[in-house]
Amino acid sequence: MWGGVPAKTLRLARNQQINIFISESLLLELETTLRRDKFQHRLQQRGYTVEELMSVVKSLSNNSPTISVDAPQLRDPKDNFVLATAVAANAEAIITGDLDLLVLVAFNEIPILTPQDFLSRYFPDLS
Repeated sequence: MWGGVPAKTLRLARNQQINIFISESLLLELETTLRRDKFQHRLQQRGYTVEELMSVVKSLSNNSPTISVDAPQLRDPKDNFVLATAVAANAEAIITGDLDLLVLVAFNEIPILTPQDFLSRYFPDLS
């Protein structure tokens, strides 16, 4: 389903060049998002089901425990679990397209980057 920069990032995970950490909360959010009408059409065009994509994500990801973090500067409190997952996993970066997260620039010294910025910083030959 994903092309371009997100596909390159997933390829890095598939080739075990990066580790992706995901919590049960993030998995649920992803599945809920993929089931929205605007994504259903895209999935059908590409011949994927939500279940197939979720299986791919799970196979490329490491499970991270759910913890609590205090992030009063977060514009959308529903995004707290993204920050919590990164902290619990001791992540080097948070990769997202969510503007409410990107405006933070970093959280607990973990940079928050777009997929393109992530590639440019860590894999400049791929960007």
